[in-house]
Amino acid sequence: MKDVLKSSQFIVKVSRKIEPMKIVVLLFIVSQSLISFSQGQVELNDLAHQNWYQSQKIKDSLVAELKIINKNDSTFMTSFEASEKLWTAFVDKQFKLKFPAYTSWETRRETYGSQFDMLNFQFMKLYCDLRIQTLYNLFEE
Repeated sequence: MKDVLKSSQFIVKVSRKIEPMKIVVLLFIVSQSLISFSQGQVELNDLAHQNWYQSQKIKDSLVAELKIINKNDSTFMTSFEASEKLWTAFVDKQFKLKFPAYTSWETRRETYGSQFDMLNFQFMKLYCDLRIQTLYNLFEE
């Protein structure tokens, strides 16, 4: 009986020592999770920006190439410039549908949080890639 009493006292002593340690470990895990999430969001934002930037470069090069190829065709150039303006207006309207509460770049995070940059670049990449497809179709003619 004394052995059982001694072992239960030992368990109580050990558990008292472990409780603060559990709290320290838990706080460490939580703080690391929050820090890594923050770094993760920044990295996701950067990755989305890089992806959009690559698509934008491709689109810009296709536009430049089409203008060079068709520089003597005034009908094509007039229609193409109008098409570019209409595409930009279309994307702007789509952006307003996707992000209706957006007012300015400076206040974007107050409305949509830290993931807005990533969402914005993903949105722009999507429409940039769609425009690339339409531009490729112009080369086939």
